[in-house]
Amino acid sequence: MGIISFFIVRLFRAQPLESEALDKLAEKMNVSPILKKRKLQRYYTSRMLPLPCISYPDGLIFNSMYYNMLLPDEVLAVCAHEFSHIVKKHVRTRFPRTVLPALIVAVLVGFLIAFNSFLISGIPLLSFVDKGFSVLLISLFSFLLVLFACFHLNAKWLRQQETECDLNALDYGYGEAMKSALAKLRPRKISGWASIISKLMPQTHPTLEQRIQDIQTALENKTNSNPKPL
Repeated sequence: MGIISFFIVRLFRAQPLESEALDKLAEKMNVSPILKKRKLQRYYTSRMLPLPCISYPDGLIFNSMYYNMLLPDEVLAVCAHEFSHIVKKHVRTRFPRTVLPALIVAVLVGFLIAFNSFLISGIPLLSFVDKGFSVLLISLFSFLLVLFACFHLNAKWLRQQETECDLNALDYGYGEAMKSALAKLRPRKISGWASIISKLMPQTHPTLEQRIQDIQTALENKTNSNPKPL
């Protein structure tokens, strides 16, 4: 198990999931990073995962509750989407455009503050803590701030990747299953501060309605371009 896999699996206390159907789909889509791993290190479920499903370079984790809601074809449709992320190496292409700039800024800010402590001498909240801890706090704040900005700047590109992976499920015959799997993710209505915060967050995914509509349009176009013989 790789370092990233080990960290993610332990972080979410994920439980291994063995599935012959998912293995066959991985072979069909030629997801070599998945197929190189042992069967019990490929797929997981987790009660702690805050998202329905996530993929990383050589595996994926389902939210346990969401997984139990899905029919077999819907599980395959969701995995076709996640496998597309792995095959297209989306995690690796996102890193230099989102996480890397935030890391660089955080390190630079940390060094700047460490060798020029007078820059934070006027901040009341930091006057009661150790210098090293102050540097760590400011570096962390800088990282999160730049990361937030990077996700905002790349939001459109990230949404395009999600749409691309949704539509890729159609190539393997899971268009309708993908629609129904997405329909089971209908969000709860929120109001007040939660609604305001939601609007401020980067929109890295198209809305569920837009995703379902895009799949429906693609299905209709596919049907029209391949009419049934008389």
